[in-house]
Amino acid sequence: MAISKMQPFLNPFNKCQPQIDAHRSSMRGFAAALTFLIVTSLSLESMADRYRYPLGDISQTELLERHEVFKRNYDAYEVPARVDGLPADLEVKILFGTWCHDSEREVPRMLKLLAASGVKEENISLISLDIRKEEPEGRAKALDVRFTPTFIFFSGDIELGRIIERPVESLQADIAAMVGLSD
Repeated sequence: MAISKMQPFLNPFNKCQPQIDAHRSSMRGFAAALTFLIVTSLSLESMADRYRYPLGDISQTELLERHEVFKRNYDAYEVPARVDGLPADLEVKILFGTWCHDSEREVPRMLKLLAASGVKEENISLISLDIRKEEPEGRAKALDVRFTPTFIFFSGDIELGRIIERPVESLQADIAAMVGLSD
């Protein structure tokens, strides 16, 4: 048998090329749709967390109305002793998380103690942070807050001291030592 002409080599995969291209295209579409879905769900989750966990300035009234555990702990706490002789210009910045168990315990106690000790509510700043210890105005970063709650005491522009997460001795004793009232 003689071969008079060479037959061109037919690649059996060439017939599948349109199917492969279509498959690649659908995979790209699937990857894009999956990426969109993930990003959208993360954005929605983030928005839901921002509602559930307020960020930035929050009033004492709003905190106690919106977060039952803070209200319950505020009502249950009995101030053992007020702190007398606090500077008239004392300002307290309270950076905390509504998601934080230490904040749930310590913030209501601090608020009640400060009220009993005569600190005006307008001299207390409640700044709610997210779980990354951040808020829109960047005050937590500027104040180098790493743990919640962080209570920062100021007289004028001078920082007197901090209570971080929980007091060393007691809220009363730690505040008195900070402002120079302890023996």
